Amino acid sequence: MAAHDAGDDPAPVDLAFVVGALTFVDRVDEARALFDGWRARAGATAEARTLVACRFFLGLALARAGYFDRSAPLLVDAGFRARHAPDRWVRALVFQGLACQCYFTGRYAGAARHALRALSAAHEAKFLYAAMLGTDLRGHALVQLGQLQRGIALLEQANRQARRLGLTNNAFAVDTSIATYTTRFVPEPVALERVEALLRRRAHDSYSRRALLTEAAVQRALRGRQHDAMAALEAADRDALRGDTRRGRVVSLLARLWVTRWREGAVACAPLVAQARALIEPRDIGFRGELLGFEVLVARARGDAARVAASLDELRALWRATHHVAAKAALTQFDDAQPSAGFDEDTLTPLLRAVARHDATALSRLLTLGLLGAVPELLGLTPGRRIILIPAEDLLLLEDHGDVIARRHPPRWCPTLLRLLAGGAASKERIVAGLWGLRSYHPELHDPPVRTTIHRLRTFLQPHGRWIEVGDEGYRTAVPVHLVSGAVPPPLEAAPLWDEGEIPSLTSHLAAPPPRPAPVADPTARVLAQLTELERATVPELARTLELSSSTVLRALRALVTARQVERHGFARATHYRPRATG
Repeated sequence: MAAHDAGDDPAPVDLAFVVGALTFVDRVDEARALFDGWRARAGATAEARTLVACRFFLGLALARAGYFDRSAPLLVDAGFRARHAPDRWVRALVFQGLACQCYFTGRYAGAARHALRALSAAHEAKFLYAAMLGTDLRGHALVQLGQLQRGIALLEQANRQARRLGLTNNAFAVDTSIATYTTRFVPEPVALERVEALLRRRAHDSYSRRALLTEAAVQRALRGRQHDAMAALEAADRDALRGDTRRGRVVSLLARLWVTRWREGAVACAPLVAQARALIEPRDIGFRGELLGFEVLVARARGDAARVAASLDELRALWRATHHVAAKAALTQFDDAQPSAGFDEDTLTPLLRAVARHDATALSRLLTLGLLGAVPELLGLTPGRRIILIPAEDLLLLEDHGDVIARRHPPRWCPTLLRLLAGGAASKERIVAGLWGLRSYHPELHDPPVRTTIHRLRTFLQPHGRWIEVGDEGYRTAVPVHLVSGAVPPPLEAAPLWDEGEIPSLTSHLAAPPPRPAPVADPTARVLAQLTELERATVPELARTLELSSSTVLRALRALVTARQVERHGFARATHYRPRATG
């Protein structure tokens, strides 16, 4: 292609490969002009192999761009005329072209059959390049039919063939396909890491780069990395506009739908759904299945039962006609009549089904996999700014319109203080009473620990420490605080003591301190005996039963935990203690 760019005409033997190279960098019009000029000069003497190879590369580029009516004359009409050619080299590319047209118009079983014919002819002709292409396309077709492992195995074989032939560009394209397919079936962090690693390398064709960018955008948004997702989307949009491909714009729109879902909620997806529907051709089977799923999502959010029913009917018909993985995944998520698993190898769709149904039993799995962007929808919340407390997971989430940060193991006082501040402007008096259980407030004694605790809270909430505000009436949160708990929380007055130590005694500040109670003989033994009888108890429960102060009980429990006689479970108001099992 360098000679062509320098103004030299390629040799006839190289012409087809120059045409192919131009199409892979989105210079399709230039490739077509080069081909037409050569064919006009060659006339009836046009060499058959060059003719069929040029038609294949041009047709493939048009089909990948979504211009099916323009690709059909090159791949189908000319292909049928040449499918019985005596030259097996020619037949290999003819069948590969037929397979490509079938693949991009959603006839995946036909694509797999034609790819197998291309592979057979290529082996007979010892045409290793065509053998690699046939293996690759058959792998793609099997994945689209839901056979992930079989398809990936063929793609990995095609990758090895490309590397043996020194075709690094083709190998990179196959690597891209394997990585993007895996993320759609397997939501493990390592799947996204593979996409990210490929993005850091130089992509040799715009098709692969767009695929990586859009998949990275979807997966980043699902993991609560909205800012990074938008950056990938903007890069994909710029690339699609440069290439002026209809399918490129559709891929970007569908990725934007996923990002918008986790950033703004289902209703905000409606304008994008309308744009995508106008661009998607009926033969774009995979795109149609994905889009119909979004139509159901939006219609449900709007309460449009008629639109939900119509879209589900379209999805069922699409699935019966094509058995495409995208149609099955959408039905699994939104059709109540469908089982919870679409394909045995698809572990992501059941989680998305749980999210769409607000099934909180999937919360722990989402958190384990790091799919934080989907948590607000799972909890029935519209994406926005909020603090989400999840005591059962010992976790706090900071949500900012799709950017979700996890803060694990919050201090014991943190949930109690957040709930105090979320109720409105909390004065220092209220914080002292609610957080430490003290009935009297003395500024000179209590203001320093209040300020220290607020500072610690802001530090823990970084980079959103500004969400804790101070005003004339006291401290408050600038965003809502959402508590994820199956139990009704106890009243604020029952808040536990501060973890970092007891509040300082008032005796050094008052002229006539009240009489102190007589020391209790061996409170640790009494606490252990009572806990053994109750089997499970909180600090306030033990204090009331034993008529001891909460601080005395807490010190005894800490000593018992250190001695491995007692176990502590939960945090904040959910903290309780149990005797340690023996044996």
